[in-house]
Amino acid sequence: MKRYLLFVLLLALLAATPFDVVAQKGRKTKKTTKVVSSKGTLSPSQPAGKTWAVYSNGSLSFTMGAKPQQPSQVDCSSCNQKNTFSSNFCSNCGAKLKKDFIVCEAERFTVNGVIFAMVPVQGGTFTMGATSEQGSDVWDHEKPAHKVTVSSFSIGQTEVTQELWQAVMGNNPSEFKGAKRPVEKVSWDDCQEFLRKLNAATGKHFRLPTEAEWEYAARGGNLSKDYKYSGSNSIGSVAWYYDNSGSQTHPVATKSPNELGIFDMSGNVWEWCQDWYGDKYYGSSPSSNPIGPSSGSYRVNRGGSWFSDAGVCRVSSRDADSPDYRFINLGLRLAL
Repeated sequence: MKRYLLFVLLLALLAATPFDVVAQKGRKTKKTTKVVSSKGTLSPSQPAGKTWAVYSNGSLSFTMGAKPQQPSQVDCSSCNQKNTFSSNFCSNCGAKLKKDFIVCEAERFTVNGVIFAMVPVQGGTFTMGATSEQGSDVWDHEKPAHKVTVSSFSIGQTEVTQELWQAVMGNNPSEFKGAKRPVEKVSWDDCQEFLRKLNAATGKHFRLPTEAEWEYAARGGNLSKDYKYSGSNSIGSVAWYYDNSGSQTHPVATKSPNELGIFDMSGNVWEWCQDWYGDKYYGSSPSSNPIGPSSGSYRVNRGGSWFSDAGVCRVSSRDADSPDYRFINLGLRLAL
C-alpha cells in the first residue's frame, strides 16, 4: 500500500545521502550474544525489588526498590522559583509549570552491553478504531469503532534502537545513523530474523505486538485519558513528525511518554505489527485478542513517522506494506 510521499523531499535526501534500500539481511557474526535481565543481576549494593522507570521533566532514569513518589516541589523553567507540585502556575512569574512525572514498572535486559526496557501492560477492554477524539482525520479502514479485550503483555518502552539491532544482528541498515535513534529500513521479514536471534540469545519469546495490543498500549491501556495522539492532544509534545523532525529520525525517548510511560508511539518511525492487514477486518474482528486476518498480502504498521503529517500519527491510524518492504521511516517495537 503506497503512502502519499513528498517526492521533492525524497529527491533531496537521495541527492544528499545515497542509500541502499535492501537491508544487510543474513550477515553472519562471530560475536557471542550475551543477555542478562535486571531481575537476575542485582549487585549486593542494590535493593531487591522491582525496577522503575521514572520520567521527570524531560529526563528518563531507572531505580530499584520502593516505587518513587511524586516530588513535593517543581522548579519554574522561566525563573527557577520553587513551587508546590500541585500548582499549575509559578507563584513568582506566573509562567505555566512543566510537571512531567510518570513512573512505570519496567524490566530491563542487556544484550552485548546494550540495555533495553520492557513495560508491563495490564490487560483490559477498550474501544479500538475511529473513536470520537480522532476527529475528521479518520479513514474508512479505521471503522467501525469496536470493543476489544486484550490480555496482559509487555511492550518495548522505546522503539528498537540501532544499537540493539547492531548487537543482535551484527549490522545496521539505517539511513539516519545514531546508536539511540530507532532502527529503520527494516522489513517485516527482517524483523522476524531479528526476533529469532534475540530469542535464541535471551531464552525469551519476544515478538511483534498485535495491532490490537499496539493500539491499546498507544492509547495508554487502562490509564488512558483518551488522547488523539499517544500521550497528548498536542502532537508536538509527544512526537517527531513532519513539522518538527527536520526530515530525519531522532533519538528515542526525547519526547514525553504516554500514560503508561511508553515513548514515541506517535511519530519517529512506523512500527511493524504481527498482523496481516485487512481493510474490512474491523467489521468482523473477534472481540477478544484479535490477531488479524489469517492471510494477506500486507503486514500492518502503526504510529506514523518523522515523515508523516499529524493526522497520520493518531493512535487509531493504520497503514500496511508488503512483508519485504523497507524504507527510511519504518522500524519496530518489541512485545513479550
